[in-house]
Amino acid sequence: MLLFSYMLAAALELVMAAKSFQLGNLSYAWSFGFLLFLSAASIPLETSNMGKMVRAEFKSLGVNTSRYDLLSNLGRSLAYILIVINILNYIEGLILAYGITFVMLVVAIVKYTRAEK
Repeated sequence: MLLFSYMLAAALELVMAAKSFQLGNLSYAWSFGFLLFLSAASIPLETSNMGKMVRAEFKSLGVNTSRYDLLSNLGRSLAYILIVINILNYIEGLILAYGITFVMLVVAIVKYTRAEK
């Protein structure tokens, strides 16, 4: 499920970057492109032995990072869908996507810090 969520987020980020480029808004295209890079870079990391080892180490500490990654990916995907169906505009969707990514990262770090004590 996690790998699928990364692929879904990456596909939607590619669509959003392309649409932004078509509309002539290069700053949005770069912003969506950066999120696309993060998703695309995560896919080989998640499927590698090193990625599995890191996830197992976090899990042994009681921190299920997969849950935070999954929530982040699904939240970003929802933001992109809301842009496509015109509930959010591009900047609102970008702010929401980056906000979700940042919050999930902070939550995972806080959980890790507490687990390590």
